[in-house]
Amino acid sequence: MPVRPLKPCAWPGCSTLVRGDYYCPRHAPLAAERQQAAKRTVHRRYNERRDESDAFYKTERWKKLSAYYRKKHPVCEHCDNAASDITDHIKPVKTHPDLATDWDNLRALCRACHNSIGERVGLVAEGAGRASG
Repeated sequence: MPVRPLKPCAWPGCSTLVRGDYYCPRHAPLAAERQQAAKRTVHRRYNERRDESDAFYKTERWKKLSAYYRKKHPVCEHCDNAASDITDHIKPVKTHPDLATDWDNLRALCRACHNSIGERVGLVAEGAGRASG
């Protein structure tokens, strides 16, 4: 199997050659810390907005409706392989608050399907030029 060529460290101004990694041993910990700090900032900003946007999901009405819907739909409606863990809105509550408790706007999903559908919806929304979350 061929050996990968050496590349310069990705840290700005560093010319140390590395093979298989982006950063040299000196800059790898600094890059990891920088990445963690960026993640903390993103999570903090998200959580600051979250209480406002997720207030509906904390209501007793939603909790009961969600549990009842999953009781009636115990299997994931997307993959038909796993138990349903999450009651999801087909049209989001943020854009369609009038459909928040509409039975026809709900679907029972396993966590894996919910996450993959959410990623696709997020990508579609960003591609359409709408602001996401």
